[in-house]
Amino acid sequence: MKKSLKKKMLLLVISFTILLNILSIVMNYHNFVSTVEQANYSTASTVAETCALIIDGDALVDYVETGQRDNAYYATWNKLLDYKNTNKNIIYLSVVWFDEEGGNYIFDTDLTENGAFLGDKIAFDSKQLGKKKELVKGNKRLFITYADRMDLYRPVRSSYNIPMGYVIVGISTEDAAKKQEHYLIKLVLALSALTLVLTVFFVWMVDRSILKPVNQLSVAVSGYANPERLKGGESPLSRLSIHTGDEIENLFNSVKKMESDILDSSNNLAIAMWNSQHDSMTQLYNKRYLAECVKEYSMMESAGAIYFDVDNLKKMNDICGHECGDEVIKKTADFVRKYQTGKRAGFRMGGDEFMLLIGNVEEKEMERYVRQMKKDPETILTPAGSKVQCRIAIGYAFQCGNINIGRLIKEADQDMYKDKQSHR
Repeated sequence: MKKSLKKKMLLLVISFTILLNILSIVMNYHNFVSTVEQANYSTASTVAETCALIIDGDALVDYVETGQRDNAYYATWNKLLDYKNTNKNIIYLSVVWFDEEGGNYIFDTDLTENGAFLGDKIAFDSKQLGKKKELVKGNKRLFITYADRMDLYRPVRSSYNIPMGYVIVGISTEDAAKKQEHYLIKLVLALSALTLVLTVFFVWMVDRSILKPVNQLSVAVSGYANPERLKGGESPLSRLSIHTGDEIENLFNSVKKMESDILDSSNNLAIAMWNSQHDSMTQLYNKRYLAECVKEYSMMESAGAIYFDVDNLKKMNDICGHECGDEVIKKTADFVRKYQTGKRAGFRMGGDEFMLLIGNVEEKEMERYVRQMKKDPETILTPAGSKVQCRIAIGYAFQCGNINIGRLIKEADQDMYKDKQSHR
């Protein structure tokens, strides 16, 4: 009976191990392919992002409209050529804008007779036709795979966040295909040999040293899905103890460390996200976060912007010192924060300039906000008799339908300037 059971277990383990190895081959090969593709994507993405930093989105309009190349054009072109040569797998590097008929070249680093020049047009290929709408819009980062290469399309925008075309980085996949083939052969041979060697050992170890501690660990990990099992804020792992003296114990310790790292990483990520979106001095939103809000506010039925500026801040810094100037800035931020309620978001635009952005607001309500602010005695930032008198200048703008946040902010800034001039 024991021999029969042992044979059954051996057969079961062999069958399971073979199946597991087949699954491992498929998964590992898939992961390897994904890793190679990710490496190529990372290379293309790094080059594309670097190129996007040196490309003047506003200048692209002039190049397209005039077809003329100036010194800045050639300087940019030379830099693009340098970036192309950073990796042997980069086939080409171009800057192209798309219309309904195809791609219109602005920059191209292919110096052979197959290369393109400013103003050259090339029709969509079969792969690009499938993404024609996205290419024409120029808003989304795209990734197109061919038989021997993969192309990354990175949008280029103007200073007003208007799509101006794409930086296109083509990466060869021929070397990757060879690596994948070699990896698959090695993987199959290695796992097949390992299966033969370890099958008998697994039968002996499975019940004695693996199933029990793994089951304990599995029960503990599955406890995360059941909040009732979290007693006193403790995780199931913290109440579990495994001392097998082998990899199972290491796995248990690694999972516990992973749990701790995940919690720490989550906290650090939350802090980093907050810092990336807020001004360190005033704790108001910064211009980076404003750029993230543009799309959301542009889709609203109406929006208003209230712009603030501190009169005589430079004079305050020069006469009383920057510490006094910083206090004035903080008071201004407190004033903006005072009115930052409901659908209103406060931003520090830089220096002594602040803004409140309000979504889905009526024009009369905007006017009432501004009147209330201008009557607020806290617009006077320094007490009477101070060497330098500082006050908050206020202006606003309102738009309904077809919201253009850039124009809205500019109009509010202009209105604020009128208020500033009226008090001089």
